[in-house]
Amino acid sequence: MPIAMVRVDDRLIHGQVLEAWLPWTRARELLIPNDALAEDKIRQVILHAAVPPSTRLFIDTVKRIADQLLDKDQDHVRRMVIVDHPLDALRLRKAGVWFDHLTLGNLRCRDATLSLSAAVMIGEDCVQTLLQILQEGVKVTIQGVPFDEPVDVFHAFRSLYPYDYQRLCPDTVGIAL
Repeated sequence: MPIAMVRVDDRLIHGQVLEAWLPWTRARELLIPNDALAEDKIRQVILHAAVPPSTRLFIDTVKRIADQLLDKDQDHVRRMVIVDHPLDALRLRKAGVWFDHLTLGNLRCRDATLSLSAAVMIGEDCVQTLLQILQEGVKVTIQGVPFDEPVDVFHAFRSLYPYDYQRLCPDTVGIAL
């Protein structure tokens, strides 16, 4: 299960992914675990049309994508996983899919009150989900394209919103950020 990257990007497939991340990761498969999208055949057709023929695209439920990632017969395939919300990344991790890094690319949570970058806006639900991911041992960074310097999401949060950080992240005292 060589996962080249797990990325949160609420736009899913677009120029940054196709022109920057796929070549950089050398992924041969692109997996999108998303329960709602697994039922939306029209959006699936649109997303499949955007992906080059050299890359296999799989769109399915979080459970079925997790099963696919855990299949030992596919260990030789380089994969990139894109989720539209950190909650699906957490669900993959809880299902036994191992990854040690989560990249936030474009994220605009519904309850967004905090802007961590021009493309990452989060609210309390996202903060709590990201904290759970951090507690799973996963490093979380913000990075638009491979050539940008990755920024640790909690360092950005702590420096931009110190009051909110103390209020929302009291459990991070013993965690090395």
